[in-house]
Amino acid sequence: MKRSALLTLLLLSLMTPSMAAEIPDFASLTEHYLKTTIEDRRWLHEHPELSGREEATREYLATQVADIQGIEPVSGDWGNGLVYLLEGSRPGPTILWRGDTDALPITEKTGLAFASTVKDTLTGGRPTGVMHACGHDIHMSVTLGAMRVMAEVRDQMPGRIVFVFQPAEETGAGALQLIEAGVLEGELAPERVFALHDHPTLLTGQAGVCSGPSTANVDWFRLTIRGEGGHGAYPHRAVDAVSLACRTVLAVNDMIAREIDPNHPAVISFGKIQGGHKSNVMPDHVVLEATVRTRDPETRALVQDKVKRTVQGLAQAAGAPEPILDYHYGTPAGFNDPALAYQLMDVIRRVLGPENAIDYPPGMGGEDFGRFSSQVPGVQFRLGVGRPDRAMSLHSPTFDPDERSVEVGVRLVSEILYDQLSR
Repeated sequence: MKRSALLTLLLLSLMTPSMAAEIPDFASLTEHYLKTTIEDRRWLHEHPELSGREEATREYLATQVADIQGIEPVSGDWGNGLVYLLEGSRPGPTILWRGDTDALPITEKTGLAFASTVKDTLTGGRPTGVMHACGHDIHMSVTLGAMRVMAEVRDQMPGRIVFVFQPAEETGAGALQLIEAGVLEGELAPERVFALHDHPTLLTGQAGVCSGPSTANVDWFRLTIRGEGGHGAYPHRAVDAVSLACRTVLAVNDMIAREIDPNHPAVISFGKIQGGHKSNVMPDHVVLEATVRTRDPETRALVQDKVKRTVQGLAQAAGAPEPILDYHYGTPAGFNDPALAYQLMDVIRRVLGPENAIDYPPGMGGEDFGRFSSQVPGVQFRLGVGRPDRAMSLHSPTFDPDERSVEVGVRLVSEILYDQLSR
């Protein structure tokens, strides 16, 4: 055999399957379906539904997917979720892509022509507006676009993709529901799981990956401070639950600052204090509610123990009855598999350019995709939706992601999925 032929064989043996195989023209395929994908985004934005109530959203998604040849529904107890399978023509891995579908109880103030005017009621009957203020309309439309694109290349595609539309991400219940229903088990069990989250801190045309710990454990507690009610003019005859509640807030904050290793981040924020009905009547109880964020399981358990010790000690010192502490674990911290994170960053650099591939630090926000990535190696990356002329924030009534990000997202997700299937 000639030296040049030997060299060629050696080079081919060192190449990954994705390097050796010709990559489809995902830019053209994305452009072909862009108009439909933008229509999806605008319909979904205009018709948001709260967590656990995504019936019309589910129907719309099912109708759109029914028109995509080659994608088959997977039966299961998915509730308001949907699961689909796209089979390639060659052997390869099974990977899962997840898009979330629910909206938030926020009244939209963007002024968009397709702004939400949807109204609903929260538990207890309180009315609220409903808005995709976290960008799940972007997540869903990008997923639909990627499904259309990947269906076009299924004859070239190895392996198979399980596409999941997941409800109730905002309450932390949706991922758990689908996992308990078996979406990670059986013959469709994925080897890797992926998702995106739009983010206004990155500009449109940028995307980012955080390797390793990426989001926080999201826990919460409700604390009922108990006292003895009385007349505001005679506080010495009562046990002041309001003052005790104030001291508790400060003491818990001090506990985090002075008793938790700063190398293991922890945050407690009180978002609700409720007690009393009249200025001169001392209530017999005050209710506090707080969110608790940590990254590792040891700190998670430690914070719970220290909160319990702190609130009980303060009540005892005040001569108050023992408080009632209801402490709940929520979604686990997200973890981006370092090897997969490196591979995704490689695709982002190739598709968007090295200057638009952002290595971002872990945050203390929560995302129930952590339930998937805690069981199967995976990555959730950030898709830039920011605008250069103004700052925006998720969960805001004025959140208005740059719609050009949809095209970037469909192209990038398609490239990432094909790359992963080819490995």
